[in-house]
Amino acid sequence: MNVTTVVYFTFYFVLGTAIGSFLNVWSRRLLRGKPPTGRSHCESCGRVLSPLDLIPILSFVFLRGRCRYCHKPLSWQYPLVEGFTGLLFAVLGVRSGFPVDVIGILLILSLLIASSTLVVVFVTDFFAQKIFDQVLWVGFFAAVIYRITVVFSLRLGFFSFVFDLLGALGFYLFLQLIRSITRKKGLGDGDPLLGFVSAFLVGFPLLFVEIFLAFTLGGIVGTALVVARVRGLKDRIAFGPFLVVSVFATLLFGGQIWVWYTNLLGF
Repeated sequence: MNVTTVVYFTFYFVLGTAIGSFLNVWSRRLLRGKPPTGRSHCESCGRVLSPLDLIPILSFVFLRGRCRYCHKPLSWQYPLVEGFTGLLFAVLGVRSGFPVDVIGILLILSLLIASSTLVVVFVTDFFAQKIFDQVLWVGFFAAVIYRITVVFSLRLGFFSFVFDLLGALGFYLFLQLIRSITRKKGLGDGDPLLGFVSAFLVGFPLLFVEIFLAFTLGGIVGTALVVARVRGLKDRIAFGPFLVVSVFATLLFGGQIWVWYTNLLGF
């Protein structure tokens, strides 16, 4: 790892932890029906937090996971989301570099914004099986900008964008069909739009990798929970987190997986 890579990794990691701190606030306030604006405060005693209480990861460590004022335990969600977002930004950022042209800046910004919305979706769907439209629409517009800049920067042509769009629309309709067949018990209200955003973000043909990983991971975890009697056969398991994990896996390793699979088939 050369010096440039270390600098990029550090920059994007610090940026990601700061954004992760905001994503914690956004997700937790969404679940409480409150706007993400306003000063950060302790959820137990209501005391407004000082800047020293808001340093990503480090504040949680130095305060030993407790509020400075009322000493009530803080949720482990805070350092976990901050740390994961930091690592995610670092990996995506190192691969993109530090662009100085307009197209490059649009590409990395739209990718990071879309990824941030997926982190929020993971948190809210994992904890409460809720996916909020305002988060999805931010992710939708970010994914559209990202896909347009990818097509433009790589000179893939108009038809490449059309295939990306049709693939995402097809996945959206497929998830809507599952909801219709299961009478809205198989998937939640936000899953189809999440499917569109995620498929459009990774593009064609990598959306097939994402879909395969999402359903495979969901099937494995779901079966394990039923076997362990943590969930029953009729219990609903949130699909959003599996889809989010699969999107990130596809963004990072989808190209290699697709090449391996097509070589395996002899194409």
